[in-house]
Amino acid sequence: MPRFRYRAADSAGHRVSGELTAANDIDLDLRLRRMGLMLIRARPARSRGLLLSSQRITRRDLISFCFHIQQIARTNASLLDGLKDLLAGAENTRFRDLLIMVVDDLEGGKLLSEALSAHPDVFDRIFIALVRAAEKSDQIETVFARLENSLKQQDELQAELTRLLIYPGITALAVLAAGGVMLFYLTPRLATLVTSLNLPMPFATQLLVGLSELARQHLPWLIPLLVAIGIAIQVAVRHSDHLAERMDGFLLRLPSIGPALKKHALARVSSLLALLLQSGVGLLEALSAGAESAGNRVIAHKINLAAQQIAAGGGVSDSLRRQDLLPPLVLRMVLTGETNGALPEALENVAWFYQRDARETITRALKLLEPSLAALLGLLLAVLLLAVFLPVYQIIGELPL
Repeated sequence: MPRFRYRAADSAGHRVSGELTAANDIDLDLRLRRMGLMLIRARPARSRGLLLSSQRITRRDLISFCFHIQQIARTNASLLDGLKDLLAGAENTRFRDLLIMVVDDLEGGKLLSEALSAHPDVFDRIFIALVRAAEKSDQIETVFARLENSLKQQDELQAELTRLLIYPGITALAVLAAGGVMLFYLTPRLATLVTSLNLPMPFATQLLVGLSELARQHLPWLIPLLVAIGIAIQVAVRHSDHLAERMDGFLLRLPSIGPALKKHALARVSSLLALLLQSGVGLLEALSAGAESAGNRVIAHKINLAAQQIAAGGGVSDSLRRQDLLPPLVLRMVLTGETNGALPEALENVAWFYQRDARETITRALKLLEPSLAALLGLLLAVLLLAVFLPVYQIIGELPL
């Protein structure tokens, strides 16, 4: 639907402006009235570039949404009235637009799961499956509390990884900046100075000058070529499932990175499976939804194969063992939970096991990366100093005493 830029007035006469998605002017007026606003004028919003695009719906918006639904269920208040209160206080314009459409669907007689499923880019299949299970079992508060806790864990993990990447990222930028200044600015001037004085050029200086000439000749066309190749690979992967699966398999075979990716994917799948099963979702539906959340087509394919074997009458642990997804210790945990009727609890333990292992693997890799980048930066500076000061010493040696 098109977006409109509007100017409106609230009940106190204060003027407000913003953007809203609506089918037409009449639909825009109706949606603003639900927000307690009176439309003054509206016009189609101009399309914006990527850097100036509207706010995205973030994980924190979803955490706020889950918390608000919990409070509505706890107080037995009307879902429509509660969502309208949330809509009035929403700061994110995109999230407010979405809530308006959800409220419209609820007023049209749809269930909450049906209204949310119309926005798959925000509410994924697992979210919808949990909401649908909550509606059937009348456990809205419990399920949304679990959803909120899961989203908080994901947000904390992302914040931790971002914090760990700050120092390596800054160091990598410093290395690139130092290399660029050395190759494109200092070295050509150093070569000009040494050549103008007719002095023999030391080996370190010759090496640096050769690298500088190579970079200046080939980087201007090599960098766009590499960018074009990268874009072509992304497009090909996006349009070819077979190529995408091969690429995911290649990533899993990379040293250090592959095991960390596998552990992170299995941690996410195990956690979501436990959440789905605890909320009353069937095992096969949970496995299908969990496979979509893996983020890796090879792992998703193996989970789907295990689901097919379970549907044919196989046991959960035996089907997973045949796909070579889990180590023996983890399979034993799943088998114990399956035997004792505590499969969700067993999967929670598996998720904790992999989350801890994945976090330790990533942290260890980043800790090793930090001194490596610092050593590389030091090496670049040492080569630069050596290449600069050797000609300077030669110049001083040629001066008459």
